Amino acid sequence: MNMRQGVFPAFVIVLFFSSCKKADMPVDQPKTTPAAEVQKPDLAYNVKAGTLLDMVNQVRASGCNCGSDYMPPVTALTWNDTLALAAYQHSEDMKTNNDFSHTGSDGSDVRGRITSKGYIWSICGENIAWGQTSEQLVMNSWLKSERHCKNIMNKNFKEMGAGRADDYWTQVFGAKR
Repeated sequence: MNMRQGVFPAFVIVLFFSSCKKADMPVDQPKTTPAAEVQKPDLAYNVKAGTLLDMVNQVRASGCNCGSDYMPPVTALTWNDTLALAAYQHSEDMKTNNDFSHTGSDGSDVRGRITSKGYIWSICGENIAWGQTSEQLVMNSWLKSERHCKNIMNKNFKEMGAGRADDYWTQVFGAKR
């Protein structure tokens, strides 16, 4: 190797490092965690939100059969705390009144409940369940029900929240206007 071949790479390396100021150096950005990996507090709405959201998004990414209809893969949902609060309060209402219904004890439906919480929606839906003791069991139940499964797979929904009171579960879906 001649002198010129050895000097040039060394010169480039020295030039590269000497021309950088601290402000020019890339700064390590904080890592973001995908919504599906976030574990929401169990106590907030009595649901392992990250676990349930991850299960929903796995099914949405794969596609599935809802009854006799094949539902193709759709985009992932994100967690919405406003929807989760509405879901939790509906579960509490069903538990308190020993009732299992999409209609609240005050006559409300999912549209009214999320609107009253300030969620401005273009489309919304709701799944309810009773008797399941875990996120996996409630998810299995919803997927066995054609209507509930189609809510989970609805391509127009962009967000979800869920809440639980004892064994009363509510899952609310929406897309903002």
